[in-house]
Amino acid sequence: MKDRLSSGAQKVATAAKARPAETRWSLIGAVTGAVFGLLVGGVGIAAMGGAAGVPAAVILALVGGVVGNRYGISKDRAVR
Repeated sequence: MKDRLSSGAQKVATAAKARPAETRWSLIGAVTGAVFGLLVGGVGIAAMGGAAGVPAAVILALVGGVVGNRYGISKDRAVR
């Protein structure tokens, strides 16, 4: 189990070093989204007769991470 975690962490570190702007902007987007989500509060999701409350920080962190990732990919891409 320990070897598996070690090899997984090594793969993540290698990928982060290979694409530094993508990694940096993904983290920046996720943190920014989480901060805005903390300011908003919660979001209610209702479907098929049930409802659940979801923290907006979680939703906006995911959205911010995706947006930051796309921006970072454009920065890492070689200029043609």
